[in-house]
Amino acid sequence: MAAVSEPRPALVIRAVDPYDDADMDAFQDVYAAAERAEDPSAPLYSREDAVSMLTSTSAGHFWQGFGAFLDGRMVGESLISGGLRDTLGTARVFVWVPPAAARRGVGTRLVRQAEEQLRGRGRRVAQAQARIGIDRANGNRHFAERMGYVLANTEVERRLPLPADLALLDRLAAQAEPHHRDYTIRVEVGPVSDELAPSYVALKNLITTEMPSGDLEVEVGRDTVDELRTQDREVAAAGRRRVSAYALDAVGQVVGYAVAAVSNADFDHVDQWGTLVHPAHRGHRLGLAVKCAQVRAISTLFPDKRLITTTNAETNAPMVAINEALGFEVHEVYGDFQKRL
Repeated sequence: MAAVSEPRPALVIRAVDPYDDADMDAFQDVYAAAERAEDPSAPLYSREDAVSMLTSTSAGHFWQGFGAFLDGRMVGESLISGGLRDTLGTARVFVWVPPAAARRGVGTRLVRQAEEQLRGRGRRVAQAQARIGIDRANGNRHFAERMGYVLANTEVERRLPLPADLALLDRLAAQAEPHHRDYTIRVEVGPVSDELAPSYVALKNLITTEMPSGDLEVEVGRDTVDELRTQDREVAAAGRRRVSAYALDAVGQVVGYAVAAVSNADFDHVDQWGTLVHPAHRGHRLGLAVKCAQVRAISTLFPDKRLITTTNAETNAPMVAINEALGFEVHEVYGDFQKRL
């Protein structure tokens, strides 16, 4: 009698429930396993970060997470995100598959399902980011291109070990100071203060179009102060702290900033979120000034943190020069990919 083979279990992809402990435990485990397989020292987002994103009440952005399940066990996951006020034609796709589930078509299914979700939301362009290595030619790039994504921009991750060299920061700040005597540098830890919030948001909305982005489709942001307050609440709910340094003009408006998020107590890294100087106020070394002030604050106020990570387009020469002067060193190269749906 011929042997009868058992049917393969079907892969099921469904939305994860951010209020379900089993879903979120598995979501964090799969993400961590996939990240650490590519980079054992990868600074991870926390489970609290994921819950905060997926339960966000933001009127300006959406986040939705999905899990791929075999026999009830999550073996891969995806995340989609996009703007609800701006960039209405584009959205971001994130996919994680740990080595134990690799080469089974899980990643392909997750990407296709994410794209269907985005088409259903009326998005015409999907964007994704992945490590492509110093040689720009690893498996992630091959997979992205096989799925129809085109490399549109290249970014370099740099890391600064903590504690920082405070004497170096003093020297760099002193070199910059004569160029910006008409400005004030202010540091804040925690939510953006009420007096600075309007001008900070107005400047932050420019970052996507002011920073080099290669061939990625971008547009000016339309976030509001209310949106900022929602983010502040979600940052606090995730156990993070915002550390910001601002350059203020003569009337107290934010014309430059460096903003980072300190990870919660279970992690030892700090994520640099963004640095920008308004085009009308460049040439005064304000970028260097705010970075020096911010790094000093992080290093002195958070002695339990081990490193700061920052990512810049490799064509962003002014920002790269500042980070290299501060001691940031290259760790990884990322590709920004884009696909027209």
